[in-house]
Amino acid sequence: MRLNTKKKIRLTLATSVFAALTIWGVHLPAQDITAEETSSIDAFTQEILDEHKAEVEAEKALQNAKCREMYENRIEDYKLQAETSLDRVAKNSQNAEKGSFIGSYQLTAYIATGNRCASGVYPTVNHTVACNSIPLGTKIYIEGYGEFVVEDTGGMAGNVIDIFVADYGSAIQFGRRTANVYVISE
Repeated sequence: MRLNTKKKIRLTLATSVFAALTIWGVHLPAQDITAEETSSIDAFTQEILDEHKAEVEAEKALQNAKCREMYENRIEDYKLQAETSLDRVAKNSQNAEKGSFIGSYQLTAYIATGNRCASGVYPTVNHTVACNSIPLGTKIYIEGYGEFVVEDTGGMAGNVIDIFVADYGSAIQFGRRTANVYVISE
């Protein structure tokens, strides 16, 4: 009960002070938006806001620079890919005349196990492929990828050619693709 009395007294006192200030016409800058004078708290707050704004602008500039660099790197990557694709197209057009079409095959990629291929040789990047439906030693042309030799077999289906690549990352990136395949007759 005594606690309620203290609260009532404080509330009454605060209301009285506010009423007196209102009657006397005292304007506080925090209450009067037309007041021209700012308090020291407002100046301090403005200083903090200005510092924060400068930090945000600096961070934005840094992020923009990073984005610009990433964008320029991507453009360079795309240019290299385009050049590589143009080289492949040129090579493909030269080699397309060399063989007879045997079908459209699913392409996958595999890496070395340290063992010899089914043909007895060690696999070579950009040369060795594994396939169960094409005889060992057959030279083939894979549209878009170039010439290879069937030197290995594996646990794949009949219409799958497994291309030997250098590392695990390349094999994963290669994924599964489809291409027309030709047997090269010499």
